[in-house]
Parts: sequence; C-alpha cells; structure tokens
Amino acid sequence: MDPKLKPEAHDLFPTPLWSVDLPPADAGPLNVKLKSEIEHIIAPRPKVPSGSNWQTPQDLHRRPAFAEFVRFVEMACASVAEDLQVAQYPMIITGCWANINPPGSYHPTHNHPNNYLSGVYYVDVPAVGSHLILQDPRPGVIMPRAKLGRFTANVAVAPVKAGRMVLFPSWLRHHVPSNEGSTERISIAFNLMFANFAETISAPMWRPSAGNSDASDGTP
Repeated sequence: MDPKLKPEAHDLFPTPLWSVDLPPADAGPLNVKLKSEIEHIIAPRPKVPSGSNWQTPQDLHRRPAFAEFVRFVEMACASVAEDLQVAQYPMIITGCWANINPPGSYHPTHNHPNNYLSGVYYVDVPAVGSHLILQDPRPGVIMPRAKLGRFTANVAVAPVKAGRMVLFPSWLRHHVPSNEGSTERISIAFNLMFANFAETISAPMWRPSAGNSDASDGTP
C-alpha cells in the first residue's frame, strides 16, 4: 500500500453563520442615526451595577426611526432563507432591541428559544475587546488535543466591527466577553420566526388515507 495515501477530511454537520458588512458610506450615517435614537430611548440612563448592561425594549422593529435598519435585516434574512431553502416561508421579526455595554460589561452564554434565526448588528465597537463567541453545539465534544484547531476547538470567534451584521441559528449558544475597551459597545440584536409556523412548518409530515386514520404518507 502506498505510504503516501492520506485520508480526506469531510465536514459532515457544519453550523452556518452569516456576516454582511455595510459599505462605509452607508454604515457611517446609519450608525450615527441609530446611536442617537438608542440614546434617546434610554435617557435618562438608569444606574446599573458594575459589569451590567443597558437594554432597550424589544420593539425597535416597530418604531419608524428604525425602518431603514429593519429593511437591512429583512434583506439579509431573505438571503439566508435562500441558503437554508426556506425562502417560501416568510419570516417576521419577533423582537429587536439595543444593547449598550460599558467597559467591563459582558453577556453570559445563552441562545434564543422559539425563534429560527437570530442576529446582531454592531453600531459602535471599541478598538479592542469586542468579539462574538459561539459554542460548539455538539454535546459532549471534548477531544484530546495538543493545540486548538478546526477539528479540536469547542468555541469559535466571530470578529465584529461597526457596520457588520452577523446571523446564526437561534439554537446556537453564544456569549459576548467583557468589553475591554475604553468606550461603549453598542449593538442591536434581533430574532426572526416563520410568520405562518403553526399552520405550515409544524404540520405533521403524514396525511390519513381512506379507511386508515393512522396511515402514513407511504414513507418508511
């Protein structure tokens, strides 16, 4: 047998993550407007403990001042839906809110239940200390390793910057580490779900046949 034969690696169960950057000429004016509106919503700022965050109500997608941002979310969502082959099922924003992270604050590990897609858009990012950390969704993955790599790491880092939107499946657990910069980190998070989920996506895959109410659609 040829000693030079080498096994080929296959990525069997990839976890998708999408990112899109607005052109600077578009991102600059939009971020100035978004930051002003967010400041207006939380003014006067309540006092929060050290390490904590400010969050707006989750209805930003219903406010006229955020209409341009909502159009951006909808355009990005439409592209992702095509990738996932669910473009025939319209999605709606179920929640949209702003996060303001002062220096030293962070978001613990979490996911977004009862939604299909989630995302975050970065309005203002400190020069250092801003990342989105995504956890390996496979249960019990603890591989012996000499160093971290594509097949051995159990977390992945999504770099962020002002004007960037990141989208991912809502079940994917993630966290935001401490803001190590000297300025605030401002982002807008959102969730999306199928508008007609109860009537279509959640319907059973079988249909009763005549004379047998338990019959399947013929698949094994």
